[in-house]
Amino acid sequence: MLFYAEVVIPGPWWNTLTYILESSTPPQRGVRVRVPVGSGSRVGFVESVADSPPVSGSGTRMALKTVREVLDERCVLGDDLWGLAGWTGKTFLCGMGEALQLICPKALLRGGPFSPPPPEAPANGVFRERACYDPRDEERRAGYVEELSRGGRALVLFPEKENASLFFRALPSEIREESLLWPESDGGKKIGAAWDAVCRGEVRVIVGTGRAVFAPMTFETIIVDDEANPSYVFVRAPRVSARTLAGRRALCLKAVFLLGGRLPSARTYLRSRPACSILPRRENLVFVDMGRARKNAVPGVEGELFLTKSLLDRTRATLAAGRSVFWIMDRKGLSGEVFCSDCGSALSCSRCGSTMRSESEGAVLRCVQCGMRDVLPPRCPVCRGTLLRGRRPGLEALLPTALRYVENAPVLMDEPSLKRVSSPALLLGTRRLLTRCDLLDVGLVGWLDLDAEERKTDYNARFQTFSMIWESCWRGLKGADAWRVVLMQTRRTGNAWRSALWSGWENFWRGDLEERKNLNLPPYATLVQIDLPDGENRDAFAKTLEDAGFSVMDAGDGISPLRVTVNSIGKLRKALRPRFEIRHSRRGFPVLTLCAE
Repeated sequence: MLFYAEVVIPGPWWNTLTYILESSTPPQRGVRVRVPVGSGSRVGFVESVADSPPVSGSGTRMALKTVREVLDERCVLGDDLWGLAGWTGKTFLCGMGEALQLICPKALLRGGPFSPPPPEAPANGVFRERACYDPRDEERRAGYVEELSRGGRALVLFPEKENASLFFRALPSEIREESLLWPESDGGKKIGAAWDAVCRGEVRVIVGTGRAVFAPMTFETIIVDDEANPSYVFVRAPRVSARTLAGRRALCLKAVFLLGGRLPSARTYLRSRPACSILPRRENLVFVDMGRARKNAVPGVEGELFLTKSLLDRTRATLAAGRSVFWIMDRKGLSGEVFCSDCGSALSCSRCGSTMRSESEGAVLRCVQCGMRDVLPPRCPVCRGTLLRGRRPGLEALLPTALRYVENAPVLMDEPSLKRVSSPALLLGTRRLLTRCDLLDVGLVGWLDLDAEERKTDYNARFQTFSMIWESCWRGLKGADAWRVVLMQTRRTGNAWRSALWSGWENFWRGDLEERKNLNLPPYATLVQIDLPDGENRDAFAKTLEDAGFSVMDAGDGISPLRVTVNSIGKLRKALRPRFEIRHSRRGFPVLTLCAE
């Protein structure tokens, strides 16, 4: 008997392809099939089956190819993950094919044998969202362990693999024996082995980073720690949020959804208004006027490094007391950007249009956004001037300056490969340096230029800065009497920051959300960033969106992404659908990033 199958081919396109399928019975939705595509073959997933052939727009029958092989008897993902793939493709404007690439292990996409999850029993629970906001890591995680000890299948997500590993190792033995630390990457056979262990029913609890949200298990409890952390958004396309996917799974499975962290995200606070019950001690928050700082010049770089007497004195005293010190400045490299002294233009990335910073190893530039490396050009690309200089000294310029002022303790640049520090040291790094609070006894965290963190063009910069300061107060402290000082060098020592930190994140969110509402910014609307492929006609693309009723924001430099603010994702998806058909593969596809927090 002939059937006509609509098949999803994993990839960046949004449309399905239709194939003839010869079978005595129609295949189930979600089974894998091997189908011809172009001159080769691909593994796809059956989305739907009809018993009559499709008809083209002109009314004629379409010439169809035949399915070569049916690889599964039933959906290899299970109904839960299959439904999640469809929802992800629609919600995050990436298409179901790209969502399947994100969810499925590589071996599964290549057609290898995979065990499907056990048939799912009807969900008998009721979806419940609960909160656990406590800045003290030990107390908050003890609450998670208590939740796991009640039994039932559970998923616990952390934004960083180090925290996931620490939590897993600290689990009571009776819980750890039936738990699995989900692999971070899809290399080797680790994902396949973890998948099989879950499908055989050997695991009750899964702990991991955002990727663990795709584990093939029907959960009764889903816990998301540090839920406001932007690391839950995957770096590579499709840039979806694992935290949002976890909430969707909890809703569909009628599970308990426990959101935790040191403070809530914008959307969570707007929805449930959790209360801030624990505040830092006022004497541990120190604001220092940068106007009175020592100004340290850097050869070849415009601008100076500001180090206040209070920062230097407290650093020496903390190191002498046997505790480590962090100096944080969110600018890597020798300088934060490179500019032309003749015309004032800053060099930008040829891939994404972001600022290029200078690296210390010769005339090397690196994009602050996408990480692309390039060589320093001999002339300015705008005016052909030859005098190119750095501006805003970075961390590599800070290192020799710090060595001059701190003599009796190691001064180190924080790098991913840095071994665990065994003695008190001064560590220099970006905000990611805070992750080392889990391993070191840190008595002082110094923010060298608080104003620069807040001035970033991202609409969410103020919250990110506030959350990093809040995290500086608490992260890694052990015991009720533990404490550390957070020192902030700033040019604005008024009451705004003091009030927000001293009274808690409720006060911060009330003011910030009011401003976002007036400007129609997330979470009141969704901001969509559109990165176009090389060679795309920007004007024609923008006009398509404008004709559909959208206001397109274009920086006008021919490189930067387009941006659209929308209240209806469905309307934007309808306008973009023709551009994401598989026939446009040679041209490449735009990359869409949704900002909803």
